[in-house]
Amino acid sequence: MNYYFHIPFCRQKCAYCAFYSLPHPENAQFDAYLTHLEKTLSATANPCAETIYLGGGTPTLLDAPRLKKLFDLIRQAIPLAENCEISIEANPETLDEEKIFLIRDFATRISVGVQSFFAEKRTRLGRVCSDGALQRALKLISEAKFPHFNCDLIYGVPGESKASWAHEFDFLADLPVDHLSCYALTPEEGSRLGGNYPVDDDLADDLWELTATFAREKLGLTRYEISNYAKPGGECRHNVNVWRGGLLRGYGPAASGFDGVDRMTQVGDFAAWLAGAPAELDHISITERLNEIFAVNLRTTGGWTREMWTRVPHADAWILRQNRARDLQNRYSGVILITEQKIALSEKGLRYWNTIAEELLE
Repeated sequence: MNYYFHIPFCRQKCAYCAFYSLPHPENAQFDAYLTHLEKTLSATANPCAETIYLGGGTPTLLDAPRLKKLFDLIRQAIPLAENCEISIEANPETLDEEKIFLIRDFATRISVGVQSFFAEKRTRLGRVCSDGALQRALKLISEAKFPHFNCDLIYGVPGESKASWAHEFDFLADLPVDHLSCYALTPEEGSRLGGNYPVDDDLADDLWELTATFAREKLGLTRYEISNYAKPGGECRHNVNVWRGGLLRGYGPAASGFDGVDRMTQVGDFAAWLAGAPAELDHISITERLNEIFAVNLRTTGGWTREMWTRVPHADAWILRQNRARDLQNRYSGVILITEQKIALSEKGLRYWNTIAEELLE
């Protein structure tokens, strides 16, 4: 089983973010969250965890005693596999030595929302973090020697250039990162930037292509998913499992889960979640669900193998998946690679994943 915990608190809402979160929370809200989470966990039988992911929001906005309580609640309620991967998202301005000590004792993987090493670019993104706070946090994380260390970066910000994007990787080269997530700026409805924010799509496409080169040459990381790069063994197992249709249990407001057939999303309202509002059920046919799972994992460079597909809940025949892939091959030149044992997108196909996914979901 894979677990996701949504900790829905942020010091301030970043301008590009449309995820559910509560800016400027009060201590009473932190305590109410932990109390309700404890009640929910204790009322549920939780299978052994292969992976656990703590996201947000900003999990590390909790002070050290509350962060410890969160970790203890999880340890007490969920049995952990011997090699369980535990990931936590962190914002640099919320970290200090005490929190790093607690996180290092609990998590095997830390993911830091840097977004940019340039203060001016962070300001344009509405990302409140000083250079001093960023450097202090990265120094603490580096010294703690986490087994896995990820940084998030955003590209395609107006005014950005290929040269400035390359320079981001020069900063990264001084850090012991084994994973990198790079996302094109995509202003969404519900974010402060809004859906009409001007974005240079051509520049973003160029930077996406250059990212693979910079990650490989400057950091020794290889693309394994459209937006993710890693050293061998550094891939985020939680995400890989979810992309492949693995079972997922979600805790916290707006957290999602998957039982092999249906997706369940907890209510995206803190007060309603505290009141015990039921999760929203996404129930579709098995065929539609298999098409969805098949499309999602085509975001990875490895795609699908016959053996992997057999592990998907209610998987249909491999030949049916090959036939769907051949339909795409006939319609779009050079986007998909098919053998008897494997189906994967080419680099060109990864660039046009959205279009291909729409075809597969029809």
